[in-house]
Amino acid sequence: MPGYSFTEQLDIPLLLVILFFLFFLGLVYYLRGEDKREGYPLESDRPIGTAGRVQVVGFPPMPSPKVFKLMHGGETRVPRGEIPRELNAYSAYEFPGSPIMPAGDPLVDGIGPAAYSLKSDTPDLTVDGSLKLTPMRNHPQYRLEETGIDPVGMMVIARDGLEIGRIVDVWINAHEYFPRYLEIEANVESGGRRILAPFAFGDIKPAQGIVRFSSLSRPQFSRVPSLASPDQITMREEDRLNGYFAGGAFFGGSPIGDALS
Repeated sequence: MPGYSFTEQLDIPLLLVILFFLFFLGLVYYLRGEDKREGYPLESDRPIGTAGRVQVVGFPPMPSPKVFKLMHGGETRVPRGEIPRELNAYSAYEFPGSPIMPAGDPLVDGIGPAAYSLKSDTPDLTVDGSLKLTPMRNHPQYRLEETGIDPVGMMVIARDGLEIGRIVDVWINAHEYFPRYLEIEANVESGGRRILAPFAFGDIKPAQGIVRFSSLSRPQFSRVPSLASPDQITMREEDRLNGYFAGGAFFGGSPIGDALS
């Protein structure tokens, strides 16, 4: 019988097809590894042994750490390898994947809509390195639109109808030119300090001279997260602050929120 060689059946088109599939498989492997730089390993409710949780990585494994240079100096490493913060919560039902319920104050514990991520504890900067979010008192060149409403000096009213204090300043996005936060001088009953409130959560009523925040009661206003610096807000503080007000909008009318007010 005549002999046959493998190379006799191998031509250029077939070789290109083989190379394409090898390249494609390598690309998929690389991309699946790169997308595990954030959010992995996953946590499963399946028990391992007698206690603990199973860490789910899947295939391929997590990539080796990569260092990224930041625009304004410094660097960050991903995967970060951070230990996740412990939540004061419990599973609503006894089956894997059930929703978690707050065991304490959902606004403080960061559960549900009040959840927040541990972002960089540095302020957000513009391209030229200046503060993106800043109070207008530090920038007299900025002003509110004359046809709009100036809330400075208005009384702040909580969900329960009680007075919180007065608006003393407006924080703006100096890069995109729109208001982001209202700075409130709180009365003694509300903590007696200056706090920030997201502009979007306030209902300005110029005829009455008040700004109503229907997401928080006065006791909850006294626990609004404070800033480390009076003239700047970090990305972590901003996420925490917005989560607090969002949680108040969700839990405020619930039995949990009423019990903690």
